[in-house]
Amino acid sequence: MKKVAGIIFCFLLVSGCAPRPQVIEELQLVQALGYDVDSEDEFRTVAGSQIILPGEGETLPNAVVFSATGNTSRITRKKMQTESSKLLVLGRLNLLLFQDQLAEQGIFYFLDILQRDPFIGRNVKPAIVEGTAYDLLTQDYKLDITVYEYLNDLIEESEEEIFPKVTLHSLLYHYYEDGSDMYLPMIKPHKDRAQVTGLALFKEDQCVHKLNVQQASYLKLLRERFSGGYYQIDLADDSYVSVENVDVSQSYTIERSTDGGFVTSIAVTLEGAINELGDNRGDTHPYTMKELEKYGVDQFEERLTSLAHLFQELEIDPLALGSLAKNRIRGLTMEEWYESYPTMDIKVNVELNLIHSGIIDEAQKRPQ
Repeated sequence: MKKVAGIIFCFLLVSGCAPRPQVIEELQLVQALGYDVDSEDEFRTVAGSQIILPGEGETLPNAVVFSATGNTSRITRKKMQTESSKLLVLGRLNLLLFQDQLAEQGIFYFLDILQRDPFIGRNVKPAIVEGTAYDLLTQDYKLDITVYEYLNDLIEESEEEIFPKVTLHSLLYHYYEDGSDMYLPMIKPHKDRAQVTGLALFKEDQCVHKLNVQQASYLKLLRERFSGGYYQIDLADDSYVSVENVDVSQSYTIERSTDGGFVTSIAVTLEGAINELGDNRGDTHPYTMKELEKYGVDQFEERLTSLAHLFQELEIDPLALGSLAKNRIRGLTMEEWYESYPTMDIKVNVELNLIHSGIIDEAQKRPQ
């Protein structure tokens, strides 16, 4: 009898300690979370959600933004909860925003909090906001989708053509991995829309440089295998050729040099279709395919090499060359690598294959 009573008591005790069941209708699901600098000692947390009103038919849900200031994440969340009649939860979070001013000070505090939250998925899209996260989430966009879907789709579409793909998971990987540095897409409010502006480069957890959209697209050429995108090759006399639907692949070679340092070679292979050839006046010019490819190879190699040298000057490694070297060179220490990296010889070799698309008339090609 005592055993039965003990079992019943333990069951009641465990049942009393079990988490309270959560009903979806009683939750305020946060879809975007942002952080802004508020003062020297405090930051502002911004949580974007939506309210579906009963009987609204096919109209969009109403966007709602909660915000609060404080010097810890727990304080700001508690303050925001006082504004919501439902429990704020991060289970639907898909967008994570950091003000650029905050990113210059360092964002590890926020990353550390988020990586410990079991309700946050690792495929959340992080980004840097030029301006404030609050302004970006509260802007009156003229859209037929919710603001959170719009911003998320804008970043995902830009990942296809402009900059390397980034998730919270990959961001944390680059932060913790020796010989690798983080980068994040940048976005800002622009009239009644938002605009992708480039890529923020980090040293440890601090933003130290910003790439514009064109530079970010060249980093993608060095960093990722992909299909898509648009690039322009400048020709003589202010003429140009545009290349689209680019297929890109890369291979890296890192070896010790004879002087005890290292030599890195990056081979980039591009294939794309020519879809426009002309100048600012709309005139077309006949070029041979070899001429166009020669122009393209020279410019791609110059721009990609210049970008790699910029990373060395900043002493950052968004290409993760150090991580690659660590896995390929036996006995390499990271101290040795970091000492050699800023002056290391980096060579970029480009192979460009242009696909004829009818722009160039074979009969009009100039003889070589």
